[in-house]
Amino acid sequence: MLIQLVPSASSRGQFQQATRVAARPSSKGIARPRNRSFWVFGLALVVGQILAVASAFAQDSALTYHYDNTRSGQVNNETILIPANVNSTRFGKLFSYAVDGIVVAQPLYVPNVVIPGKGPHNVVYVVTQHDSVYAFDADNPGNGSPLWRVSFINAAQGVTTVPISEQACPDTGFTEMGILGTPVIDHTSGTLYLSAKTREQSGSTLTYVHRLHALDITTGTEKFGGPMVVIPNGQSSQFNTLGQCQRPGLVLSGGTLFIAYGSNGCDLKSHGWIMAYNPTTLQQLATFNTSPNYTWGSSIWMSGGGLAADNSGNIFLVTANGPFDANTGGPDYGDTVLKLHYSNGSFTVADYFTPYDQQNMDNMDLDLGSGGVILLPDQTGAHPHELVTSGKTGTIYLLDRDDMGGFNSVNQNDNQIVQPIPGALGLFDSVPLYWNNTVYFAAHGDMVKAYSLSGGMLSWNPVAQSLKYAQVGNPTISSSGTTNGILWNIHNPATPMLSALDANTLVELYNSTQKSTRDALGMIAHFATPVIANEKVFVGTQTNLSVYGVFPYLGAVAGNHQSAAAGSTLPSALMVRAIDSQGNGVPGVPVTFTANPATGTFSNPTAITDSTGTASTTYTLPTKAGSVGITIKAAGYTTVSMAETGVPGPPAILAKISGMGQTGPAGTMLPNPLVFKLQDAYNNPLAGKAVNFTDIAPHGSFSSNPVITSSTGLATVFYNLPTSTGVTGTKITSETATFGTLNATMSDRVNAGPATSMVISSGNNQIGKANTKLKTMLTVLVTDQYGNPVPAVNVTYSDGGAGGVFSSTTFPTNSVGNAFVSYTLPPTPGVVHITATASGVPTVNFTETAQ
Repeated sequence: MLIQLVPSASSRGQFQQATRVAARPSSKGIARPRNRSFWVFGLALVVGQILAVASAFAQDSALTYHYDNTRSGQVNNETILIPANVNSTRFGKLFSYAVDGIVVAQPLYVPNVVIPGKGPHNVVYVVTQHDSVYAFDADNPGNGSPLWRVSFINAAQGVTTVPISEQACPDTGFTEMGILGTPVIDHTSGTLYLSAKTREQSGSTLTYVHRLHALDITTGTEKFGGPMVVIPNGQSSQFNTLGQCQRPGLVLSGGTLFIAYGSNGCDLKSHGWIMAYNPTTLQQLATFNTSPNYTWGSSIWMSGGGLAADNSGNIFLVTANGPFDANTGGPDYGDTVLKLHYSNGSFTVADYFTPYDQQNMDNMDLDLGSGGVILLPDQTGAHPHELVTSGKTGTIYLLDRDDMGGFNSVNQNDNQIVQPIPGALGLFDSVPLYWNNTVYFAAHGDMVKAYSLSGGMLSWNPVAQSLKYAQVGNPTISSSGTTNGILWNIHNPATPMLSALDANTLVELYNSTQKSTRDALGMIAHFATPVIANEKVFVGTQTNLSVYGVFPYLGAVAGNHQSAAAGSTLPSALMVRAIDSQGNGVPGVPVTFTANPATGTFSNPTAITDSTGTASTTYTLPTKAGSVGITIKAAGYTTVSMAETGVPGPPAILAKISGMGQTGPAGTMLPNPLVFKLQDAYNNPLAGKAVNFTDIAPHGSFSSNPVITSSTGLATVFYNLPTSTGVTGTKITSETATFGTLNATMSDRVNAGPATSMVISSGNNQIGKANTKLKTMLTVLVTDQYGNPVPAVNVTYSDGGAGGVFSSTTFPTNSVGNAFVSYTLPPTPGVVHITATASGVPTVNFTETAQ
């Protein structure tokens, strides 16, 4: 029989993400191929699980701490949670669910869970310090009620959580101890495993109890005969039930369930424990004590990070400060990275690494085990299998999982390991992250720092780092494969916040205080860890589960940034898509289109989205050229904007603006320029066009020809008047601007220039009888430098007192430059000398004779 899984269209490649590398087991129970030969193995593995969980493959799951047993902290199939969408405009809190206690553990997520009587749901699972387990609908909050909830306390029977006062930890921020560590889900059997702590009083008898619970993920009911009281077989006296806390995330690996315990971190002394259980019978299979020769120490807490596991039966963990004697054959492993091998019901120490300064770390409470451990993907070079961790000293330790280095007591250094980077970080109480050949660290009160990984070695210095944050939570990374990486973290300054950093640059994209009223996170617990699943961010706080995501939004599909002639219809329709927070198109949504300025026309200003969520309209630009902003809205969706541009149409008008009707002397430049404007049919100016100029004979000259129109469509030119006025002292001249078939003409006046010359035109050398009028008038011609007759020049005539009589002693030149008078000879015969004078010109002399 051939069984084929076909993910739904909305899964966006999540089937591939759900399948993990065979050499690197996943809490999802499926391996991702590295080569074709894997499929032989993978098919056998998948077929055994397919019938029970086929529907879960439509989307990815978050079934364990940091998504898989490597604890890399990356989820690589998010296509909506990308930097372009994660900002305070488009991204924020979608809704929240109230819970009854502080959430410390990372939420878990399973898609397509069939809840009896309620059908299939994408479910997020949350556990609280009040010993409750919630199953919430991950997408639709409805009335805020959980799909189911179970509680492990029963006050009437004396079963409660442990008051923090009895834990001797008043400064933890907790009020009680209940469920602290992150559960794990086996999707094959549909079982959620967790450890819960209770205080139980019967009469005067008071006990503190840890129980392993196996819950049906569809109902919350106990399975496999559970719950089971957690006591290490044969070593119950060393298991301090009050002091022990189950903080590290549980792990399923190789068909075995592993749980780790440590102290409460305060004054109640406890050991570190690893316990192995059969997940289908809840029977204890093996235990391991990290400090059996002492009364306490070497706790396991790792800031809530999960135990890591490979596919060879090895478990990796880090212990806190405590006794160490393994280098001399002892069984005590304080401040140590441990590689435990589990097989056939027993643990053995396969390898370990302990820093050379472990004794100082123990004395100063500088836990190596404050940080979690991650297993890196296979590397090139001498150390293909590596892990990385750090602790309170801030030193980064890069280890070879096949040869971890033990303890170097001789040289007082850690050079036997692949790479130590001393003091690289602040106090590290978090879990490293791996993505895209980069390892990230978010230390307390430090910058988030990124170190590149190449050839199995980390860069000695960060390749990127953020601003300094008050780091409290454990970060995680989402991406679209090797792109669109976002590092998500929780910080606890005066106002706790969720932040999102670009994973390449560590520049902040968003934080929840930017829109504090809308997105307020609320108070959080130490080491709170967000989980990313199905395009949402789930964060547990002290009072609720907050769900963040991209708001339903309108996405531009087509038509943005078009240009067309003013008054015309844009060539492409304006098209948007209504998209929900999962990236699906939503049909039946009314979408309105408005323009700013409110001009132009839409073929359909309100459109309804079709079956793909798409709405469109055409737009006719206003007749005035310029930019138009288009705002597109739909109720409940973030707004999208488009920008369109109306450009001038074909040239239609060449208008006269200024410069006409001027007057100037011949051969000089008119005082003001001639200005023409080239426009389209709607009077929009056309820039960058060449306008030519001509004039009538006699020709003057233009300062430039042709002239390129300015940004406002103006063609501006200066005009030198012709040197000739014709037969009169004044002439009208015409200047014509031409563009194609368009033209416009201006008329200006040419005047004669200043008088420079005066000559006799007629009346000289006449002879007449004394005391009689000469036959010909005495006439002069006054001209400018170009020979143009100059009118209105006053010419004065004089005979020097000879006794003759002029019709007028002063006479102005007429339009053709002539001034003339009649003259009556004196009564005495003789020669008469007559002068004609005018300002600015040489005098001329007439000679007349009286007989």
